[in-house]
Amino acid sequence: MAIQAVFFDVGNTLMNFNYATIARCIPGLQVEQLEQSGPLAWKKLNGVLEKARIEGTHIDVLRWLFKELLQERGQPAQIETLIEKTSTGSLWNSVNYDAREAIVGLKAEGISTAVISNADGKVQALLDDNGWADTFDFVIDSGLVGVSKPDIEIFNIGLDKAGLEASQVLYVGDLPAVDVYGSQAAGLSPVLYDPHDHYDAHWSASTRNDRRAYHRITHMNQLGPLVSLLNG
Repeated sequence: MAIQAVFFDVGNTLMNFNYATIARCIPGLQVEQLEQSGPLAWKKLNGVLEKARIEGTHIDVLRWLFKELLQERGQPAQIETLIEKTSTGSLWNSVNYDAREAIVGLKAEGISTAVISNADGKVQALLDDNGWADTFDFVIDSGLVGVSKPDIEIFNIGLDKAGLEASQVLYVGDLPAVDVYGSQAAGLSPVLYDPHDHYDAHWSASTRNDRRAYHRITHMNQLGPLVSLLNG
């Protein structure tokens, strides 16, 4: 079936992580240092999330990420300071304008767009506050629906809202362990957004021997041509 819709993750996909928010909270911490170490921290987090999924354990993503970014500064008191002084809106408040341009192009071609995000119940407000109002057909926030990626149920909620079959939808996100694994398990076609070129075009879950292919883009301007290619 032809691709009729593209669903998007939010964090590090539509909205970039703002390392300056962390630097402002911890005296002496340099934003340049965080921006340099940040991408590798997210890659390491992907491995941690994959392990947690297999073992059935839970990871507090922000606490883990803050500790990794702060390194030797990452004492419990510092971590809790960041938890107290930051929020989803202050951490992911840098718009990915390349994504916005790509979405304009998709909609011009008749492709519908929507959001499925692991969030805290406030992702719609975050998007509205940053100029995304009325962009998407719908926004699904895990904090409101009670299920989160990579659980296939959150993707099924999106498919029901869109009235589409899984084979008609691409899902774009930045974490293989969450976005690729979950959307692929639900039958959607995953598109890994990999701007730092950290991954190859396959992933290998630790519980499987095969390497399962997915689409991978390193820039959002590749998304429109990918949809056109898939639709022939």
